Amino acid sequence: MSGELHYCHSVNREQSAPGFMKLRQIFQIYTRGTISSSVFNLLTTSVGAGTLSLPYAFSQGGLVFSSVVFFLVLLISIIVGLMLYSSKSYCQELYPAMDVAGYEDIAVAAFGTVGRIVVLLILVVFLVLCLVAYMIYTRDQLDLVVQYVVVKTGNIPDCSVFTNCAVLVTLAFIPLFPFTLLRDLTPMQFTSALSFLGVTFTAVAMTIRAVQLRGSPAFKPQPIQLYPTSVIGAITCVSYSSLCFLCHFNILPLQKELYHPTRARMNVVVVVSLVTAYLLYSTVIFSGYFTFYNNIKEDILTNYDFDDLIITAARVAIFFTLLFCYPVLLHPTRSSLNRLVMTIKGLLDTPTSSEETPLLPGIPVIQGSHGYQHLAPLHQKVPSLVWVCETWMIFGSTFLAASYVPNVGYVWNFVGSIGGTVLLYIFPSAAFLRLRYKRHIARRKPQRRYSSICKDFVAIAILIVGLCLLVVENYSSVIDIINAGHDPSSLCSQLACVTNSSVFTA
Repeated sequence: MSGELHYCHSVNREQSAPGFMKLRQIFQIYTRGTISSSVFNLLTTSVGAGTLSLPYAFSQGGLVFSSVVFFLVLLISIIVGLMLYSSKSYCQELYPAMDVAGYEDIAVAAFGTVGRIVVLLILVVFLVLCLVAYMIYTRDQLDLVVQYVVVKTGNIPDCSVFTNCAVLVTLAFIPLFPFTLLRDLTPMQFTSALSFLGVTFTAVAMTIRAVQLRGSPAFKPQPIQLYPTSVIGAITCVSYSSLCFLCHFNILPLQKELYHPTRARMNVVVVVSLVTAYLLYSTVIFSGYFTFYNNIKEDILTNYDFDDLIITAARVAIFFTLLFCYPVLLHPTRSSLNRLVMTIKGLLDTPTSSEETPLLPGIPVIQGSHGYQHLAPLHQKVPSLVWVCETWMIFGSTFLAASYVPNVGYVWNFVGSIGGTVLLYIFPSAAFLRLRYKRHIARRKPQRRYSSICKDFVAIAILIVGLCLLVVENYSSVIDIINAGHDPSSLCSQLACVTNSSVFTA
């Protein structure tokens, strides 16, 4: 629907509304679907809690190596974003009736039902691991904030069940649990802006502390590590860097909302969003690195003293950001799980494998061009009881994992190896090559130009890099677990309390 038609429909519908509501509606109309609003939406998708681990990844790779890797990942992320838009164009050229809304639809067009199942499975695993990481970050911030309040007030409580960190995290999430049951996330729209503002405030707080420290007479510069001292450090740097730019699954949905979504306008949205994220990340990275050098923990905020006022304010901002973002992240996790189950169920219910049999009986099928049948979006409503049980299952499993995992680094290693490699490198490039091959076959007189060969070469290079990283990063993650490669001191078990005339701290 065009912006003008949408405007007329909205104004007619709101003629009897109060003046304030009219102004609010008109403001939403003129800001929705613009390049600036699309840039902000894509930027908030990219910027999140993973920013807190970037200084650690930078210290593992060294100043020179990490800077080069970080910039190369930015370039690859931009290329992949443009590649996804091209893949959508190929899908629409091959199957004009197909509504391409995201990764899932491109997977169906490129690889069929198996592609949809693989993509959904990877998304479920990736999102569950992200939920665990968010829970661990929330736990760590709560620990330090509570210690700050206890010490400043001088009222150290007696040790009890309420001074257990896991119990306090549970109490913090209980008021948010009803939001995890929402089927419509409209009431949670503010979380995107909250996340961006929280990370931006943290970057400003870290910059202030870095400037104050370097201006202090007691400041003593430490040796700067230029290159990684181990293969594991280099892999960690690449894995974390890849993860922080992962916002590509929202590019196609944003393209549907953008007014006049030409290729040039989408290119501007992708490039500006990722470059802005790069600059914000760089602020956090260099502020943290030149404050603590090579002694950086996986969560940079745990490096600062718990009684630092401005950093405590940043911890509070990150705590509430993570708290409210958890229900938003749980929603696509549960949705992907339901779609995965329905897809597998439909596949198992297939009576025959003849060419005339729909791919997934019982699920709407659209007839595309060239005799290809692809899946319509799955919108079957999940029963309320199943919805609640799934929510409890996801919440409980992520809470238990966060309670026993001593350091967020263990989780981020797998998140980076799965999300950063499969969703950023492997799938977009593989789908792009597959769709280009189908398009090449479908044309009666295919034209092979130099620019097309270059596109294929770049996609193949990204695919090879992704496959190599997938093997190496998962191997590194397993080795880290076996060798206890991360500091376990951040595990929050018992907060500051008094027992038998002794003071215990977390």
